[in-house]
Amino acid sequence: MGEIKSAWELAMEKVDKLGKLSPEELRQQREDRCRSIAQSMAEKYLSGSAVRDLRIELDKQKLEERDLVKAALASRLIEAIELGDAEKLSRVLQALSELKLGSAEDLTGIKAEVEQLFGEYREAERKKRHEVETAARGVLHQLRITGSAVGSLNPEVVPEWKTELDKVARPYRERLDDMKARLRSGFPPPQG
Repeated sequence: MGEIKSAWELAMEKVDKLGKLSPEELRQQREDRCRSIAQSMAEKYLSGSAVRDLRIELDKQKLEERDLVKAALASRLIEAIELGDAEKLSRVLQALSELKLGSAEDLTGIKAEVEQLFGEYREAERKKRHEVETAARGVLHQLRITGSAVGSLNPEVVPEWKTELDKVARPYRERLDDMKARLRSGFPPPQG
């Protein structure tokens, strides 16, 4: 039968193990911890907390880890930008700007590009939705389902219609991913 160990013995084994980690493993652990902290900070911010809360959390970090957390936070916030979600885009860029995580010119330029992309996407999506709804109403009309029996149609409910909408969104998502990569490239993780 296995030996039952106390919490103290388990903790001491972990401490012994830590002493045997290579510098690379220690660096990796530090980066993982910083990414985890940044992930938590980003989630709180995107759920509605204020930029000052991010600033407070960053100030709590050890000086040698603060840059890692900042880079991971910037990356996580940028990754959260979603096609068509102008409110989230605005919050992300506000945080990046107020925390001085990018130059004002770069952020303004990217914001203008992404907002233009969102506008183009909304227009393309609106046209495709109209096409799908028109086709669906035609099918329903052939089945003699008309009038008040047909309310508004939701193209995302029928898999074939959703596929059509996804096809429209694909090139816009790819362009957004390129813009996010350009924005992220301004936040390389610090070496050390």
